Amino acid sequence: MIKHLKLFTLCTSLILGFLFFGCDKIEGPYGVAGNVTPPDSTSDTIVRKVLLEDFTGHICQACPAAHVEAKRLQDIYGDRLIVLSIHAGYFATTNPVFVNGNDSIYQKDDFNTAIGTSIATDFNLINLSFPKGMINRLYKASTTSQYIFDWPDWEVTVDTILQRPADAGLIINNSFNTMDSIMTSNVSVKIINDYPNPVNLAVYYAEDSIIAPQKMSSTPSAINVLNYVHRHVLRGAFLGTYGETIANSTTAGQVLNKTYNIKLSPSNANANQVYIYAILFDNITKEIIQVEEKKLIP
Repeated sequence: MIKHLKLFTLCTSLILGFLFFGCDKIEGPYGVAGNVTPPDSTSDTIVRKVLLEDFTGHICQACPAAHVEAKRLQDIYGDRLIVLSIHAGYFATTNPVFVNGNDSIYQKDDFNTAIGTSIATDFNLINLSFPKGMINRLYKASTTSQYIFDWPDWEVTVDTILQRPADAGLIINNSFNTMDSIMTSNVSVKIINDYPNPVNLAVYYAEDSIIAPQKMSSTPSAINVLNYVHRHVLRGAFLGTYGETIANSTTAGQVLNKTYNIKLSPSNANANQVYIYAILFDNITKEIIQVEEKKLIP
């Protein structure tokens, strides 16, 4: 059982902890334990990974605490926990917003995306108070919807999922054409266990360590941290919000290979800080079967 660490208890620790952590270098393994192994390796080398989707926004004063928690959990679980920050809804608006009737908060960098808005809307998060999180888009059969978690509940859920064996493995290989900013991602899927439902593969890209303002307190002053480090910011998708159905059912040992291309956007995105996310999920329940990420430019 993976050891738990104690939660931060002081607000100052939360703020300082976030302000001073830098961009972590993400290395292999990618979907396997030990050295990088191709998807046609034996299934016992492949480990389950978990996607934490953190719904956030730059005018959400409570959101930095969730950012700190996401970083803390990544320190515990390493490469097995993959974080994606989705800026959407009211808290991600770039229009002037008035606080207490007369205080304007403005963010010139727009982290909203059509993909992020679609995810937040489809899973009924768009009108909730952030921060909120989905973990592997866990499906609640009793209400035919997904579980939505507040950040203090993230750890126990992540820990529980990681105890389960993997049902599939993913390998990502990327390339980038600097002349036209075209990203190419080759994704190989290895099925470990028979799966009766249709499975989809979605491929997103995110930019890490963007320096931009963030509101961090309830004071009516304008955004009060100008040089905040925004991590894992969703920027777009190669083939829409839910990708494509790659199989109507799958059998153990099956290998599926897909290649996708897209131009990196927005134009000011730093290609050296871009990561590609491959997400394999059940097309009926939308629950994630396996997830992987890899840096666009190593």
